[in-house]
Amino acid sequence: MTEEQRLFVADAQEIVERLYRDLEQLRVARNAGRRRRELAAQIFRRVHTLKGSGASLGFKSVSEIAHQFEGILDGARLGRIELTDAALDTFEDALDGIAEILQGPPSETVDSKFQPIIARLKTLGEQSKKQAAIESGLRTALPEDIARGLSDYDVQHAREAIREGAKLFIVSAGFPIETFDYGFRELSKLLGQSGEVIATIPGQASNADEINFRLLYAAELLSREVLRQASSLGRIEHEQLLIQLPESPIVKPSDKPSTVASLLPDGVPVRIELNQLDELISSASELFRQTTNALVTFAGSSRTDVVDRTIRNLRGRFVELEERLIKLRLVPINEVLERGASRAGRIAARQLGKEVEFEIVGGEVGIEKSLAGIISDPLLHLVRNAITHGIEDPDERRAAGKNPTGHVTLAASNHSGRIHITVTDDGRGIDLTRIVEAAAQHGIPGENLSMDQCLRLIFRPGFSTAPELSDMSGRGIGLDVVDRAMEIAGGEVRVATEPGASTTFAMIVPAALSMVKSVVVRCGEQLYAIDAACVTQTDAPAHSAGPELPLLDLATLLGANGYDESVERVVINWKPPATSSRSNGDEGYRIALDGIVGRQEVLVRSLGRHGARWAGVCGAAEMFDGSVAFVLDLEELIRSS
Repeated sequence: MTEEQRLFVADAQEIVERLYRDLEQLRVARNAGRRRRELAAQIFRRVHTLKGSGASLGFKSVSEIAHQFEGILDGARLGRIELTDAALDTFEDALDGIAEILQGPPSETVDSKFQPIIARLKTLGEQSKKQAAIESGLRTALPEDIARGLSDYDVQHAREAIREGAKLFIVSAGFPIETFDYGFRELSKLLGQSGEVIATIPGQASNADEINFRLLYAAELLSREVLRQASSLGRIEHEQLLIQLPESPIVKPSDKPSTVASLLPDGVPVRIELNQLDELISSASELFRQTTNALVTFAGSSRTDVVDRTIRNLRGRFVELEERLIKLRLVPINEVLERGASRAGRIAARQLGKEVEFEIVGGEVGIEKSLAGIISDPLLHLVRNAITHGIEDPDERRAAGKNPTGHVTLAASNHSGRIHITVTDDGRGIDLTRIVEAAAQHGIPGENLSMDQCLRLIFRPGFSTAPELSDMSGRGIGLDVVDRAMEIAGGEVRVATEPGASTTFAMIVPAALSMVKSVVVRCGEQLYAIDAACVTQTDAPAHSAGPELPLLDLATLLGANGYDESVERVVINWKPPATSSRSNGDEGYRIALDGIVGRQEVLVRSLGRHGARWAGVCGAAEMFDGSVAFVLDLEELIRSS
């Protein structure tokens, strides 16, 4: 067995363990339509991974079982297969078979001992096909212009929602082109709180500056409050569809609500409760403040340099203690980068016949155990995306004057209390023209979109520019998984591309707690902390001569109405972090502000998912005196201004 095959076996065994846990949840949620669909989709993605990797590394039996399994899971997701105990037992027997195969050597033929389970899977697959053939009732009951834009999955999804007691609505929306991405995302979130968005259908544009679309929406009630909030985002209209369906023989709704756990990534065990560890870190900060206050009080008016030196030394010891406590939460990210990405990338490159070398930078960076679980699958998709869509074939690279061997860099770094994980390839870049063409096929006029708006389209569910379906791409499964995972983690994903040269995807996730060397500044009455690694000069007055860099005003970036002209303003020189996905040779800016408090190593707390509401604010820092400073992500603040 080769090294790649051994690595595949190790990764596949972990996937199988996760699949066993997924099936346990599916047994509980089999009659809970929405949760069943989510679980079936998650299982589908895991099995799809086994299928592609197994086929490329000589595990033919794994690939064949996964192939049959994958088709049935699509039927389960669509509600075409009744998830009886017998069906779920077949699923588990299929996993047992895969687990057994992974214990032995690879083989390019299907072992006859696994033919019975393959036959059982095929039988379930036939049931799904028969059900698909009779699913025309709802499509004919829907308005023709709506039905025409729905896939088979959308129709079955709507059918199930009606069975589960929901009503169908058409929500029509229109947003200006410049705010479309934000408006669509916020409207989807809002509607998702009380129902399900089944499909997005193109609308007729009323003017060239607006993108219109309709949402097929299922909910027990579309409340006035939801409509009021939605109307604040853009032009919103709605109508209810009155549809009656006969009883379905396949999926029956449950009379009891499901208690299955939320579809978050698998938890990673720790030996101490994290809240207790966080309390201990907070106690260390409070103990330092109380100790220094006691020293100052004791010294009184006779405070000397000795007292000040003692306070500085004490602070250094407490910072060291806080750093050690925080490290207890962390694991090296190198394992995540190596196991979850570069190894999978090598498998993908081999399957596609491409020559690729991988580089890992920043493997020593620590990441919280829970975040490691969240980013592992998205990282897998980003690396596969780089191999499939980014790196060219060797002949194409030679013709373009490039080294026939492509290069993919996986990098991790800490900035302003957040962890940046980037995947960069030196391939063909992202073809914006193909994105616009694919958008048109989805009913989205893309001619007037900015580059950022255009690039955001690739994160939409089901969106794919692959010309044909393959084991590795073309199903529209991938980047939406990344976007969703970042939303769960309270982070974001960014993308930058240079046609013909490179593409960088950056996942940015908040660390719950971190120590950050910062430059603390003042703007108005508020303190702000800026990562010191990005600040190159801190003592220049605003009117002084300096490098030929653009001058920006922090108060303006923060949305304030001007600043106090009576205050002598100062300037700091700021440059983007080295791992920035948007730097593109950007040497930085001069930032004008009201004052500089000094350099401090501060304890930064993440704002979690709530932090996404404030562009450019990525955390809150505790100062030595107990006051609070907002931690700024100037890169995002400048981009969004």
